[in-house]
Amino acid sequence: MNSRTNRIVVCAALVLAVAAFAQPARANLLVDPGFEVNALTSYVNVLTDFTTYQGIWGVENATIVTAENGITPAQGVQMLRMEDDGLLTTQGFQVTDVSSYAGLIDSGAGIVGLSALFNVDKGVPAAVAAVYLQFFSAANYGSQIGSYVGTGLTLDNLDSTWEMIAYSGAIPVNTRWVLSQVAYSDASLVGIDGAVHPGYVDAADLRITPEPASLGLLLLGAASMWMRRR
Repeated sequence: MNSRTNRIVVCAALVLAVAAFAQPARANLLVDPGFEVNALTSYVNVLTDFTTYQGIWGVENATIVTAENGITPAQGVQMLRMEDDGLLTTQGFQVTDVSSYAGLIDSGAGIVGLSALFNVDKGVPAAVAAVYLQFFSAANYGSQIGSYVGTGLTLDNLDSTWEMIAYSGAIPVNTRWVLSQVAYSDASLVGIDGAVHPGYVDAADLRITPEPASLGLLLLGAASMWMRRR
């Protein structure tokens, strides 16, 4: 076998390896990120049965609404209305199977980003909202890897302003499921009138980068450079 044939064989092998690793590029991994399609379920269902309830928002005390209280959805015609649940924090959850990213995650190169838009009516002076992520090695809550991660923000009281809260960080090796969470501090939802007001969420977004397909392009580029040098 001559050197040219060797190069062709090596290049073909690289292409096959990339094809095996890559998948069609996906952007937002959350299902119904704008609360437009699916009915909500209980947070208990989501946290206790990942497989059945993946892709469905599970909430503690929330409903899906259209424009109200001077607030228009950031996208589409619906948004999530979150209310005081009588505890410290009112939360909404969605679990995502990320096993198709196993190669990237276990290489230590995976980065995850979670963001969402938040808003409160002008009667609430300092609502505190947040996004959090938890990582799991299997389809059950008992397989959690490490602690949760995320970030929060004190919102303004302009009902015309949707504010983004975003977190980005490394994905722990062996992660196969990711739990996304949007949340409000209950105490912070008290308005200047002394009453408890709702907080709103829209346009949630979960991404893992680099996408396997993008990584495949990088590998093909490296293969091309190697061929030229040879």
